Amino acid sequence: MPPSPALERICRVAQKLLEIPIVLVTLVDAERVRFKAGLGLGDLAEPPREHAFCAYTILHDVAFVVPDAKVDRQFASYPYVDGEPQIRFYAGAPLITEPGIRLGSLCVLDTKPRQFTPEHTAMLRGLSRLVVDEIWLHHLEQSGRVDRDLASLPHEQPELAFMLDRPLTGAQVRAARALLNWSVRELAEASGVSPMTVKRIEAQGGDTVRRESLKAVEQALDRAGIGFRSSSDLRCGVGFRADRRVDRQVREPT
Repeated sequence: MPPSPALERICRVAQKLLEIPIVLVTLVDAERVRFKAGLGLGDLAEPPREHAFCAYTILHDVAFVVPDAKVDRQFASYPYVDGEPQIRFYAGAPLITEPGIRLGSLCVLDTKPRQFTPEHTAMLRGLSRLVVDEIWLHHLEQSGRVDRDLASLPHEQPELAFMLDRPLTGAQVRAARALLNWSVRELAEASGVSPMTVKRIEAQGGDTVRRESLKAVEQALDRAGIGFRSSSDLRCGVGFRADRRVDRQVREPT
């Protein structure tokens, strides 16, 4: 899979939500850990598998966290801990596709020790699902299985009704899915739109799809307890409402 702008966008969301300097999407093979996207990397080289935290992440189902690698016997001698860039903190969520294949991780790193709360873990896990969705959609594109709505959209644009009053941004929808730990397919099912419609909103914004489709997505997220603010700042633009009560028709992820 070549470098993906969509994966870079997920990294930016993770960096802002978790307020952390380094974010990576990695694929783990038999010998090395490959970087598919990232922020804050500098000239960091791809490490051999035996010197990579991600080799441990793929053995876990939820997340693998190292609060302070410098005082951890297992990792203190790792080249990137003992030497530059002197990594101290690591947290990674595995990228797991059906039927349980572990591809790599979405991981966040810092050069100082940190504590990772259950809320942080849930956020990282949700974002890792977005990465898996991107890999799945890339496979669909490569295999030629393009959604009819997306394929026909350019020819139907004159008939589209656009929302003119601050439509949802793609970043807000991605962040909302991360909070709910929903995949693209789960949001599409809850809202009654196609998965590629959800991805179009996330990639290009809410003003690029039919008003009815965007409204259905917004209503599905509203039923799940998500509230949206007008600010474009991801840290204050989306969150759980104080009066959150999940509609019984919307399935909570397990």
